[in-house]
Amino acid sequence: MIITIGSLKLRINDLKMEEYLSGLYNVPVKLADFRKLGEGFHNAGFLLRFIAGEDEKSLVMRVVRGDTGWGHDYLGDRAAVLLLQHRLFNTAPEKTCCHSVDVACITRKGNVVSIGDSVDFFNLVEEVTETDGRAYVEDLFEIAKRKSLTDRDRKRCLIIADYLVNLHSIKKKNDLLYMRHIRDLVGHGEMLMGVIDTYPKPETLDFTSPEEIIEIERKAVTWRNRIKYMTHRLSRIHGDYHPFGNIRFREDNSMMALDLAREEFGEPADDVSALTINYLFLSLWKLGDYVQPFKELMETFYERYLDKTGDEEILRVIAPFYAFRGLVVAHPLYYPEMENKKRRKIFNFINNVLDAEEFNPKHIKSYISRE
Repeated sequence: MIITIGSLKLRINDLKMEEYLSGLYNVPVKLADFRKLGEGFHNAGFLLRFIAGEDEKSLVMRVVRGDTGWGHDYLGDRAAVLLLQHRLFNTAPEKTCCHSVDVACITRKGNVVSIGDSVDFFNLVEEVTETDGRAYVEDLFEIAKRKSLTDRDRKRCLIIADYLVNLHSIKKKNDLLYMRHIRDLVGHGEMLMGVIDTYPKPETLDFTSPEEIIEIERKAVTWRNRIKYMTHRLSRIHGDYHPFGNIRFREDNSMMALDLAREEFGEPADDVSALTINYLFLSLWKLGDYVQPFKELMETFYERYLDKTGDEEILRVIAPFYAFRGLVVAHPLYYPEMENKKRRKIFNFINNVLDAEEFNPKHIKSYISRE
């Protein structure tokens, strides 16, 4: 059978569907009829009739659409919707809702696999060992102690930039997906507002205030509406491109980028800000100010990235991403050993970048100095 959901077509092997249903009812099953009932913005419905043993049965197959936005763009989004509804249907007050029989996934080969009884999921990946190199942040710690750059430090900075140049060269046309990323930047639980909600109450902090936090959120929403229609920028992204384990270097200077996260496609400024905020952060944290050699790393990265991509427009988009990443590195629970006067400089950076029409990598010193 072939099912069509929006712009997507899926093939289901009839025999595999019968095997799946036989497993649910513990009797032989024979398909009798299958037809589409209808389709809305969120879901499509299909009527499935079959003979289970000697009984005729019918079920409605509900499939979540992934081509209309609504946060359903990725497979995991759609699985989450169906697994939650499966639980809600079956825990609703008695006689107030129909029963949910199962949740299943369709494989590439058209097989059907039950996941309705799942209580959690896991991911198996290859082990990363010492032979796969060490976290790039270890290089940055050494640079802070040495207060100078080696040729290897400069070379690795260029390699890091080139990785993003190549990754961001993969483009996609999907306006809804770009708007989703900009929306998630502000409202996602792992991004700007989610990070703020993990802070201690602002009135207990001496480097910020409740009023300032509210103003940062307000500015971020303003930026969201300024840039969310720049959908021509949609590109493949890493999603969490930071040096604390996610970027690693082997002795031969080959690089690994681990833990790709949150979005497959989005705004390239997410990755650029995730990396470069750490040149500012490590300089403030370890050296007390934005100074050499971290200033050289910052400018080296930007010169390489902008030269190879030609993407000067990123400087007119990156501000709210820096606000998000700045809130991460200024976090009093994540980095409790950093002095609050240094956190204050990061908050200055956040506010001044949000107030600027365009980010300038050569103006960072002024961004952190102006209250």
